[in-house]
Amino acid sequence: MKNIILILSCALFFFASAVNSYAKENYFLSQIKLFGTFASSYTYNLENPVANNEFPDGNYNGNYINNYKVNGFTVNELDLTVSKNAFSNGINNFGVGFKITLDTGENIQAVGPYTGNYNYYTESVYRRQLYGFRQFYVSLGIPVGNGLKVDLGEKNYLIGFESYNLSRVWTNTYSPITAIEPGELTGIFFKYSFIPKRLNMVFGVAMTDNALSPINRYPTLEYIASYKPVAFLKFHEGIVYGAENFIIYNNNLYQDNLNKFFYNFIDAKYGFLKYWTAALDYEVGLNGGINKSIAYGNGINPEQFNDSQNIYPSVLTSTSNSTFNKSRFSGIAFYLHHYGNFNFGRFSQTIRETSVSDPQGMWEEESVPGTAYHYFDSTFTLGYRPPSKILKNVQFRVEFENQIANHKIYGDGKSFQNTINTMIVYTF
Repeated sequence: MKNIILILSCALFFFASAVNSYAKENYFLSQIKLFGTFASSYTYNLENPVANNEFPDGNYNGNYINNYKVNGFTVNELDLTVSKNAFSNGINNFGVGFKITLDTGENIQAVGPYTGNYNYYTESVYRRQLYGFRQFYVSLGIPVGNGLKVDLGEKNYLIGFESYNLSRVWTNTYSPITAIEPGELTGIFFKYSFIPKRLNMVFGVAMTDNALSPINRYPTLEYIASYKPVAFLKFHEGIVYGAENFIIYNNNLYQDNLNKFFYNFIDAKYGFLKYWTAALDYEVGLNGGINKSIAYGNGINPEQFNDSQNIYPSVLTSTSNSTFNKSRFSGIAFYLHHYGNFNFGRFSQTIRETSVSDPQGMWEEESVPGTAYHYFDSTFTLGYRPPSKILKNVQFRVEFENQIANHKIYGDGKSFQNTINTMIVYTF
C-alpha cells in the first residue's frame, strides 16, 4: 500500500508538471493548480520519560498526535495537492472541479484511518500507518443564485478553529480537543453562499466519517456555517450526527450502528487593533456508549468487555439507539495571536490555553475507559519568517508547551509534561 501511495504521489507531481507545460495551450489545464506543505520538527521532553515494564510506551509524549517522539526529529506533514475550482469560469457558468491530496507524516493521526486501514483502531497511536489520501473528491459548480457547489467524495471536516494544514495554524501542536473531532467525511456535500462574503453554509450526507473505506454504510449528517458580520469578526459552527460507532475486542473490530454520535463546535475569531487576533473555540461530543445487543451478538460479555488492556465498566453500555448520556466530551480553547513586520522579517507570538473534560475516559488517547479525566494545556509559540525572497514561503517556529492531567498518564508515570518543539514549515 505504501508503494502505491508513493507511485500516486509521483504521478500527481508529473501530471501537474505536464499541466504547467501545456497551460498556455489549454484553458482547462491552465486552471489546475499544484500546491503543498512540508513541516518537520524536533521535540524535546524536559521530563525525559523512558519505557519500562510498567509503562511500555513511556518513551513517547503522551496525548500527542503529531509530535509524539521523545527527543527526536519527525516529519509532521508532507502533502501534495492537485485541484481545480469548479467556479473557475464564474458563478454564472456550470463548471467541473476536483481536489486530490496525498499526505504523509504524523499529523495525519488527526484525520482518520486512511483508505480504511483498520489498524487505526486496533493499533496504538504510535504504530498506525502514516500515509494516504487526505482528500479525494470531484466538484460541480451549478449556476444557481450565488453559485451552488456540490462535492462528491472524501473531504476534510472543519475541525473547529484549528486546521489539518500546519501552515494555516499558529501553533506547532494540536490542542487536546482534537480527540473528539470527526476527521474526514465521504459522501455528497452542498455549499452555498447565502450572503456573499458574509454567510456560507455546507450541508452534507456522508456514508462514513472514516476515509474512503467506511466502518459502516449508515448516513452521517454534516452542517457547517461561516458568518462574518463585520471585517474584524468571524464565527464558525459545525455539527456531525450519525451512526459511526464500533467495538474493539481482542484487536478485532465490530460494527455498532445502533447508537449515535453527535459532535458540535463553535468558534469566534476577533481581530482587534492592527496586529492582534483573539479566538475562542468550544467543542462537545456525545455518544451512546456500547450497545449490549452488539456485544452479545458477537459472543462478548459486556461485564468483561475490554480492548486487551482496559476494562469498560457496565455504566458505558446501553440498550437503545437514543442514549447520549454514556460517553461525553467537552473542551474549550482560547488563542491570542500577535505579529509584527520588521526589517529583519515577520515575527509572531501566540498563546493557547485549553481545558478538556473526558468524564467517561472514552476519548483521549491516554484516557482509561470508565475513569474521569481533566486535561489542561498551555502553549507559547514564537514564529519567524525571513524577509529574503528565497525564504518567503518558509516559517521557523519554537513552541513551549505544558500539559497537566488529573491522573499520571504522561510518559513513565507523571501527571504533567513540559516540551519544547522547534519546527520548520514550507509551502509551495
